[in-house]
Amino acid sequence: MAATKRVAVVMLPVRTYCRHVLRGVVSVSLQARWECILIPAVPAPPLAHFAEGYIHGLIGHFSEKELVDQVVQAGLPAVDVSPARPQLDFPRVTTDEIAVGRLAAAHLLSLGLPQFGFYGTRAEYSSFLREKGFKETIQAAGLSCHVFVQEDPTGNGETGLTDRPLEQWVCGLPKPIGVMASSDGRALNLLAVCKKRGIAVPKSVAVVGVDNDDVFCELASPPLSSIALSTQRIGYDAARMLDRLMAGKRPTEKQLLVPPAGVVPRQSSDLPSLLDADVAAAVRYISLHVHDHLQVADVLREVPVSRRSLDQRFLKVLGRTPAAEIRRAQVEVAKQMLAQTDEPMTRVARAAGFSNAKQLGATFHRETRATPSAYRKEFRG
Repeated sequence: MAATKRVAVVMLPVRTYCRHVLRGVVSVSLQARWECILIPAVPAPPLAHFAEGYIHGLIGHFSEKELVDQVVQAGLPAVDVSPARPQLDFPRVTTDEIAVGRLAAAHLLSLGLPQFGFYGTRAEYSSFLREKGFKETIQAAGLSCHVFVQEDPTGNGETGLTDRPLEQWVCGLPKPIGVMASSDGRALNLLAVCKKRGIAVPKSVAVVGVDNDDVFCELASPPLSSIALSTQRIGYDAARMLDRLMAGKRPTEKQLLVPPAGVVPRQSSDLPSLLDADVAAAVRYISLHVHDHLQVADVLREVPVSRRSLDQRFLKVLGRTPAAEIRRAQVEVAKQMLAQTDEPMTRVARAAGFSNAKQLGATFHRETRATPSAYRKEFRG
């Protein structure tokens, strides 16, 4: 009978991600009859002390340099389950972050939205990869992506409601828009900003996060749609990889990427009404051509239905006519320019598809109950 293997599992059990990974590790350890020792990852434990025959292998969330150094010094077979980083210190099983971004983009594209955005951080490599997958998918559909990436020294997205640049970015976005946040924590920031500024979710901004932390997602207002990660499978595959390493076998690949489990839709992206393909196509066409002094007749040339039918379907889906949607889209472009530039009103009017500044002023006031100048002054505080 083979000797019992002792495996140190180095994680932070308070994290939802780590607890789910642990479930996968446990299923393999029961089959392999390991003796598992759970060691908190913070502060970095002196793992080198275990290298004298007591511990046979390590699985852990090795994200901090001090902890990585301890693992290297221990000289034991080890598998990392922390989020992706550019460099590989030892074998890793982690999420396919680019696939996460692609899945979020596919979900928002399926809603028929005309505009898309990504909100992430420079502090995490996983955010960079999620942004890459998201943008590539949106651009492959022939659409553009608005991006806001902030410094986040805490690494958890908890920047609070005093983050003025985020608030300005959200208010200046063209709407309706679908936005992917790189984590559930950042998605909650986004929802809080929308609530503070009176921006309707999901009608004006549809939001999807990542991690599917059920406590965060269900308590959010509105409840948050999120990409669920295959965390239990990550733990299972990591334990299988460690089992081979402890048997003296080489891993088949240095890094194993696990695709996400899927989208868990909740109210923050609940736009089933936009699944009317003709209405979605018309809204997208209006968004892309709003600068071109657009008329309803131009939309009808692109969507093969009668004016009466299009009016009825717009009213059913959006509660407004195609003409009203054109005016709304023009005003959104004007809002964006007023918020982000010092361009004179004549240029703002031309960029938003109006004939002149007078027409801009009349339509803007009718839609918002404010003049363009007053909106610019109020937005800039």
